[in-house]
Amino acid sequence: MRRAYKEINKEETETTINVLYNEELIVIYTNKIVLQKQLKKILGKPKREDIRGNSIIGSCWENKDFSNDVKSQHF
Repeated sequence: MRRAYKEINKEETETTINVLYNEELIVIYTNKIVLQKQLKKILGKPKREDIRGNSIIGSCWENKDFSNDVKSQHF
């Protein structure tokens, strides 16, 4: 089933970027639709999508590889 992105109230919009150096992990979470679409185009399918009904309300990407590959450069 194809899901649509759900617009969140401006006051509730958030984007977080966590860098966990010991685990060599970068985590990006956003519920901003424009940014979700851009990140999906650059980084690929998110690891997790928060879904309410048939709507995507947030997406999360993780990158466990700190090497110099193309995806890491986009992070």
